[in-house]
Amino acid sequence: MITLHVAVDESTHSLRGVALGELLNRQLDARLVLTSVAEQMDKRRLALQERLGQAGFERYRDDLSIEQGDDAARVLARLAAASDESLLCMTSHGRRPAAELFLGSVAAATVRQANAGLVLGGPRFEPNAQARIDTLMVCVDGSPLAESVLPQAVALARALGASLQLLNVVSVEPSSASSALPPGLREVDSREPGGHADVMESAYLHGLARRIREVHRFEADWEVLHGYEPAEALVGYLADQPNAMAVMTTHGRSGLSQLAAGSVSHEVLHEAACPVAVMRPSATIGG
Repeated sequence: MITLHVAVDESTHSLRGVALGELLNRQLDARLVLTSVAEQMDKRRLALQERLGQAGFERYRDDLSIEQGDDAARVLARLAAASDESLLCMTSHGRRPAAELFLGSVAAATVRQANAGLVLGGPRFEPNAQARIDTLMVCVDGSPLAESVLPQAVALARALGASLQLLNVVSVEPSSASSALPPGLREVDSREPGGHADVMESAYLHGLARRIREVHRFEADWEVLHGYEPAEALVGYLADQPNAMAVMTTHGRSGLSQLAAGSVSHEVLHEAACPVAVMRPSATIGG
């Protein structure tokens, strides 16, 4: 049986993760455990029991797992990677990289340290907007890094009884009219044909879907999106898809390197209303 760890503390924000855990557990039929990390374990247990009662989660008050430690991310990363039958979910403030430099982020640190997938709810995650997860939407870009998480994505789709869709963004230059608009107001069209680049990306996704069918015996759909900014195109598409979960690859960069290199996964997590599974590949990608 899968053990679904929901990372919580006394904050209202973290308790939104309980709803995320329950959303996943409707399909996983897992052992759902609320897990918290603290140096003073008894004090944390009492505080959490009170907060769970106030938040309407009384049913979990007597079934808490309090792990001792002064580094929550390290302990949570260990739990996430404990076995193939473990899955960690939590909410994230989805702080911008510059803010993360000063404020820190347990979720970001856990992603960096865990060699396993995490399911995150970002700051715009809407706990009651979905009844279930019907489709895992895997964002790929032609790189071995992005494709390396496909086996994990297929396994999660199987466990959830969900379908799989591959997404790739073809970059398009904004028109002279739209380029004068702020980035959030630029039009993104995921359906209009896109010439040679569109044909190439369609062939790429078709081939990737065929490989998944041959290697994993699992069917995958695909869609080519168009947008000036990849993250903006992905978030716009996800917003129109009911009962979806995004699957993203991350380098596990720290805030400083994210600020320098950019991170589509970070932007999608910050803006998406749906859950986001963030998967960090092993160091042997392409080897």
